[in-house]
Amino acid sequence: MLFSTPNSRSRRQWLVSLAAIATSLVTNILAAEIAPHELPSYHYGAPIRVECMNRSSETGEHIETPAHEIQWIPFPMCEETKAPLEFNYGIETEQNCTIPMIDDPFFHLLEFYIHSDAPLACRLPAHPPPQVEIVGEKPHVTEYIPLVFALAGTLQLSHMHISTHMNVLLHSTPKHHLHKKDSGVLDSATAYSTSPLTHMEGSSTRRLVIGDPLPLQFSVRWFPTPELPRVEGKVEWQGMGGHIYASTVFYALVSFGAGVCVSSVWFFGSVLPQRLKGRSLGGATPLGYGMGVDLTTFGYRSTNNMAVYNESRLNYVWLAWFALSIPIILFIDALHFYPSSWYSSPSAPLHIFHLVRQDYIAQYNDPIVQWSPATSVPGSHDSWIGLFLYLEFGFTLPVGLYGFFKLAVKRKGTTGRDELLFLVYALETALTTLVCIYDVGYWDPAVYSEEVRRTMILQFFGPWFLVPSIMAVDMARRILGRIKVADEAMEETERRKVQ
Repeated sequence: MLFSTPNSRSRRQWLVSLAAIATSLVTNILAAEIAPHELPSYHYGAPIRVECMNRSSETGEHIETPAHEIQWIPFPMCEETKAPLEFNYGIETEQNCTIPMIDDPFFHLLEFYIHSDAPLACRLPAHPPPQVEIVGEKPHVTEYIPLVFALAGTLQLSHMHISTHMNVLLHSTPKHHLHKKDSGVLDSATAYSTSPLTHMEGSSTRRLVIGDPLPLQFSVRWFPTPELPRVEGKVEWQGMGGHIYASTVFYALVSFGAGVCVSSVWFFGSVLPQRLKGRSLGGATPLGYGMGVDLTTFGYRSTNNMAVYNESRLNYVWLAWFALSIPIILFIDALHFYPSSWYSSPSAPLHIFHLVRQDYIAQYNDPIVQWSPATSVPGSHDSWIGLFLYLEFGFTLPVGLYGFFKLAVKRKGTTGRDELLFLVYALETALTTLVCIYDVGYWDPAVYSEEVRRTMILQFFGPWFLVPSIMAVDMARRILGRIKVADEAMEETERRKVQ
C-alpha cells in the first residue's frame, strides 16, 4: 500500500511505544544484574593480587597521581613465583615470598615501616571484576579492602633486625550456609609479624643490611565470617563437598512428605466426598454429606442435618495458638516489608515491635529473621527462606485469621473441611519449622555458640514445631473419626439392603 490508513498509523505508533518500553525494561534488567549485592564472587583458589601504597623513600609520604589520587603499585616481586605477592581465595597455606635484593630506597622504607612512621599499607579487591558491562553506563569501580602489614623488628645504626614470619588473616563476608571450597567475597584482612623480639639462632628474625634478600614467610588463614573463633581449634567450612549436601537429602525428604500431604488432602477433600455424595447413607455423615443419622453419640453436633461440628475442648488451645501466631507474623516476621515510616521513628505506630525485633537480633543474631532478598548472598543456598516467608504470608497467615474467626467469632467448632484445612496448616508449619531446626546445625560455630543454638532450638523453634505437630495429630484423629462413622453408616445401609 502506498498510503497508510489512520488505523495502521496508530498501530505503528503503538508498536514503537511498546518497543521503547521493552528496550527500557531490558536495559533495567541488565543493569540490575550487576547490582552491588550481585557482583561476582571469588571461586575457591582464585588468585588475589596485593597492591601497596607507593611511598617516598625520603619522607615516607604517599605519592599521588596527576589526578591527586593515591598511587598504588604491586607488591615487590617474589623470587619463588617471579610475580608480585598474591593470595588464593580460601586456601590456607604456608607461603614464602623472598624479595631478591633490598636496595637503598627500599631499605629506608623498611625503616619507616618498622619504626611505625608510615605503615606498609596495601589493599585487596573485595570482588573479582564483573564480566558484564552495560553500554552507556559508568564502568564498575572496583572496591578494595585494606591490608596493613604490621612489620616488626628493631633498628640499629648499620643494620636492622626484622621478623620475617607474618600471620595473614583474611575474612569473607558471612554466608547463611558454609561449605568446603566455597566461593565468597572479601570482608577484611590484616597481617602482622610474630616473635619480633627473638633474635636467637633458628628464629624467624633476620639481620638485614642493604643488598641482602628479604625472605618473608606468610601463614595464611581464612575465616568464613568476620568473627574469630571463640574456642581453640580450626574453623572449618562445613559441608560434604560436591553438589550434594546433607541438607539436600533432608529437603528431598521434606519434599516427599509435602507431596504425601498434598495427595492426602486431595483424596480426603475431593475424591472421598464425591464418592460419598453418590451413596444413599440415610443421614448426615461426618464429612457433611448424606441424610439423617444421629451422630451425637460419636461426639459430633449436627446442624440442620447438614454440617457436623466437632466441639472438642482442644479448640480453645488452637484458638490461643492462632491468637498468638497472628501478631508475631504481622508485626515481627513481616515488619520490614512495611514502609520504614511505619516503624523506624520513635513516634511510628509499629516502633515498639521494631525495638522487640532489634533486641532479639542483637541477642541471638538469628540469620533467618534477618534474611531479606536484598541482603541474601548469591550462591549461599538460602533462597528457601524467601519461599518460607511467602508461604507464611500467603497461606499460614490467612489460615490463622480464618481459624481465629471460626473458633472465636462463630464458636461452632470445626467441620470436616475445617479439619482438612487445619491439618494442612499444621503440617506446613511443623515441616517448615523442622527445616529451620535442622538448619541451626549448620550455623557457623565461630559465630553461634552451642548455648545460643540450643536456646534457638528449645525456646524459639521447638514450640513452633511441637504445637503444630499436636494440632496435626488432633485434626487427623478427627478426620479418621469421621471416616470411621461414615464407614459404619455405609455398612449399616448395606445390611438394611440385604434384609
